Amino acid sequence: MKRIYQIVIALCLPLALCGPVKAQHTGPYVGGVLGGNMLMDAKATAAQGDSGLKFDPALQWSAVAGWDLAPGNPVGEGRLEIEYTRRSNTIKEIRFSDGTLNGGGDLKVDSLLFNVYGFSRDNRPWSPYATVGAGAARMEASDIKVAGQPFASGSSVVFAYQLGVGIDLALTSYLNLDIGYRFFNSTKPTFTEVDGNSFKMDYFSHSAVLGMRFGF
Repeated sequence: MKRIYQIVIALCLPLALCGPVKAQHTGPYVGGVLGGNMLMDAKATAAQGDSGLKFDPALQWSAVAGWDLAPGNPVGEGRLEIEYTRRSNTIKEIRFSDGTLNGGGDLKVDSLLFNVYGFSRDNRPWSPYATVGAGAARMEASDIKVAGQPFASGSSVVFAYQLGVGIDLALTSYLNLDIGYRFFNSTKPTFTEVDGNSFKMDYFSHSAVLGMRFGF
């Protein structure tokens, strides 16, 4: 995960020093976001007992489309946005009451959220922001294994939301850089073990993100 953050910082630093202008775009935009996703250890609850899943960190990516609100409008300073994100983390270990075994397979998540951003703008090219988003996520347990043996599979659609903070940097009148943090959470997805029993698990993650938006 440290390597991911180093890559994000390396990408941000040259852009932050390139002398952005102070113009603020209003109207529609599209963009892309790349981030480092740290999926927290998850508790899985089943009828026959609880277990714990540990995941490897991974990259995530998003495609966004939205509207930059005009400064001084009655709604407030900020933007409205639709965001699609793909996350996929490999299961590293699975912990049972009698010990921990090597895991395998991936937990893949496709989310679609409606985000609202609020800005604190001044006579400067950068603006701190806070964001909140809500929507749905489809989670797929792809060939989950324990010590090389099949353990669980299936998919589940759940309610999801995220919170975030960051810095929005205007590079030109139509190009913006977004450097931020996101906390992503959902209701518990349900998957099926190989013996036919179902289990529910926690899902929440922390991400550092770097995005570019193009206004038109």
